[in-house]
Amino acid sequence: MIGSGPSYDSALTLFSPDGRLFQVEYALEAVSKGTTVVGIRCKDGVVLAAIIRLIPLQERTSNGKLFKIDEAVGALVSGLSADSRHLMTHARTLAQVHFMTFGEPIPIQTLTKKFCDYVQTYTQQGGIRPFGVQVLFAGVDKEPQLFVTDPIGSFWSYKAYSLGQKATQVIEILEQEYRSTMTVKEGLLLAAKALNQTADSKLTPESLDFAKITEKEKRFIRLDSKAILKLMDQS
Repeated sequence: MIGSGPSYDSALTLFSPDGRLFQVEYALEAVSKGTTVVGIRCKDGVVLAAIIRLIPLQERTSNGKLFKIDEAVGALVSGLSADSRHLMTHARTLAQVHFMTFGEPIPIQTLTKKFCDYVQTYTQQGGIRPFGVQVLFAGVDKEPQLFVTDPIGSFWSYKAYSLGQKATQVIEILEQEYRSTMTVKEGLLLAAKALNQTADSKLTPESLDFAKITEKEKRFIRLDSKAILKLMDQS
């Protein structure tokens, strides 16, 4: 019998007998070691929140998990920082090219699909590896949208989702407390509560990043430290 041992680890394009690509699974393992992020789709917009891993003497801005992609589109990443930086640059390029070509913001589902088409090419040939990153794309076009991608190039639409170290616990809280009728204000409080209750240590505004995009403004807005502190006190 052919085993599914180390020989199937060495080549990205080699499937094991039970249909697995081990390099993709290793990429997902890298995602699971990232700090926790959460995205929530509300009736009037979307909410994005992330824990930032603080290292002594390191500038907070050098370790971001939350990115502005377009005027009304944001993204959360979990996984390898260098891979994330490259992929966020690519996502922004996709948005800019679409606007220059068609004179309108890129639909979020279109952005996600084109992004995943690019990611998927890194699972088809030798000499490369999958990106060790998962992404939550969130924003507002005709309505609030939230999409989750994976390292193999698949994507799904979600009402709320979490990635990273405490994702399982956060998703349990979301499943219990999420309501499709909740407002952005309520979504921010739920995200703060989920991160606060699952964190290993006390969270501070310096260790958190929050953003919102509302249907009314259709603009990516990052919360300042005072607003984050107020959220954490209320959660």
